[in-house]
Amino acid sequence: MAKDAILSVKEAEGQAKNMIEDAVQASKRSKEETRNQAEEEYNKIIYEAKENAKTIMENARKEGETAAEPILENGKSDAEKIIGINEAVLDRAVNIIIERIVKANGNS
Repeated sequence: MAKDAILSVKEAEGQAKNMIEDAVQASKRSKEETRNQAEEEYNKIIYEAKENAKTIMENARKEGETAAEPILENGKSDAEKIIGINEAVLDRAVNIIIERIVKANGNS
């Protein structure tokens, strides 16, 4: 009878050991699944953030181009006016500048 009790306890210990091993394995699987899910969620969040950043940058670029367009047009217009200055007017302006420089330095 004592022998049967000892065998019964050993068998219960073996079953308990198997149950603990199964629980440890289940815990490891659960941990790995959770880690994988967290990594997938992280990648999804990073992807969405990058896409959002691209959209914001594209909108900012478009706004900048829209704001710069009239400035560029004015600059082109001013440049064309300067390029189109009559030679006589340009010579007269150069002479006035030279005259002022010479008089300012006292080398007349």
